[in-house]
Amino acid sequence: MTKRKLKPWVIPTAYVFLVILAFTFLYMLGNIINTGLTDEPVNNVTDVLKEEDEGLPVNKEIPTEVKIIKPFTDEKVTATKLFYDKDQDEATQQKSLIYYENIYMQNTGVLYEADNKFNVYAVLDGTVKNIKEDNILGTVIEIEHSSNLTSFYQSLSDVQVKAGDKVTQGMLIAKSGSNKIKDTKDNCLHFQVYHNGELLNPETFYNMNVKDLL
Repeated sequence: MTKRKLKPWVIPTAYVFLVILAFTFLYMLGNIINTGLTDEPVNNVTDVLKEEDEGLPVNKEIPTEVKIIKPFTDEKVTATKLFYDKDQDEATQQKSLIYYENIYMQNTGVLYEADNKFNVYAVLDGTVKNIKEDNILGTVIEIEHSSNLTSFYQSLSDVQVKAGDKVTQGMLIAKSGSNKIKDTKDNCLHFQVYHNGELLNPETFYNMNVKDLL
């Protein structure tokens, strides 16, 4: 019997064919498995979290209404110079002018006075941004309540806070002091409020809803 010799290329070709056949089988098997797993659509993590979040209340701890307080509680404190409003009648405007060194100036806040020293409190939560000395109004504390709302407490003494301090509504920040405005008593507080860079009448500010200001 004559033995036939295999040609050199036969064995490598067979190996290549077997490898291709194996890859083809694995590819088809993978497709079958994936098809079974993806019969039901699955959301990604972001979609699931978004769906869950849509059913949750947002900022549920924020009070529905915040009452703004005055910067003092002493009932003997009175407003002696009111905020100057261009829409007021002339008589009221005359009472809202501050006289200093032979110059009349429109009052940009409210000047409060009392016969005795009184405590000064933060009207809302905030951060003490600055404490400085003003040539006319004396010691000044600036408190930022938000990027839109800032209050200024002027003519102070016995300051209890420093720049950078976090304060809460009703927290004692200083006591009444003095200023150089003519005919004022020694126990004063000059109070200003800025909203979006514009002055507010403090007496109107006390009755506003803080949600409309922040």
